Amino acid sequence: MTKLARPITKDEAAAYRTNGVVLLRGVLPIAAVNTLRRSIDEAVGKIPERPTGYDLSFMTRAVESDDGDKLRSISGGQYDIAGMMDYVKSSGKPLLLDQTESRNGSFLLDTGVSANPGDFRNFSLDGAPVEIAAALLDSDQINFFGDQIFVKEPGTRERTAFHQDATYFEIDGDKCCVLWIPADPATLETGTMQYWRGSHRDGTLYQPNVFIAQTPLPGACGEPLPDIEGNLDAYDIVHFDVEPGDILVHHYRTVHGAGGNHSRYQVRRAASLRYCGDDIRFTTRPWAPKQLHHTVRLHDGDPLGGPDFPVVWRRRRGQEAA
Repeated sequence: MTKLARPITKDEAAAYRTNGVVLLRGVLPIAAVNTLRRSIDEAVGKIPERPTGYDLSFMTRAVESDDGDKLRSISGGQYDIAGMMDYVKSSGKPLLLDQTESRNGSFLLDTGVSANPGDFRNFSLDGAPVEIAAALLDSDQINFFGDQIFVKEPGTRERTAFHQDATYFEIDGDKCCVLWIPADPATLETGTMQYWRGSHRDGTLYQPNVFIAQTPLPGACGEPLPDIEGNLDAYDIVHFDVEPGDILVHHYRTVHGAGGNHSRYQVRRAASLRYCGDDIRFTTRPWAPKQLHHTVRLHDGDPLGGPDFPVVWRRRRGQEAA
């Protein structure tokens, strides 16, 4: 039995391959949307006690007020926040902050939420997103790769710097897709995703950045990312207004980013789920963010598998991709 509200079409699969991003309208049933909302809200409530949960707005306000004690209070866990913010300062790159009517909103995120038993894990490993990955990746099997949740409250100034997921991930290959699943309506005003269409096609790997500035992660390899924020018209940037039930899917080499949430009342909650096909292999990237929930360290060249990257779908005999 399918868990999708409708099938993925061949035209949508072709758009994903050609453009590096596709909007799937109305593919997620409302019951699944409601489950996602509850799961995100539960995860946000636990962010203060999670070593992978962060309030990025708290960080930027501490930087602006030069409050080292606040930064040190949230260091440790996945990131050395105080050290990272000192590094951003020394780079000369500005924090990417929009001008908003209110400065009170927070940009919240957490990583590895699906490692915990519950509805979010069931949704990620056995829900509609798995069928979408299977339809788009043209593989004999699909492995789950990871997740994050993102919340931008009304009045959030922090942009999501344009970046490419591939160089944050310790994998190599072509068949990896990222599903951005909104739990609320999202527009340019509230911070919907923006994509550099076709940027996945030439295989260029760009340096990963610190997410709220274009400062590359320390020691990161790759090509310098161009100043897209300052030259949007020079790139084929597309965005999509989305509603709950819609899903955006991009290739993991597609460059993308988002603005702050300029609205007065509309929160922007979303989950990012990542899936890999059968050509993906593990590759060490020393600068990659630590995945504290992982239990096994793979070796370069290994296929994905084990408890951290479970197989979530296998092609049945006679089954075809979209």
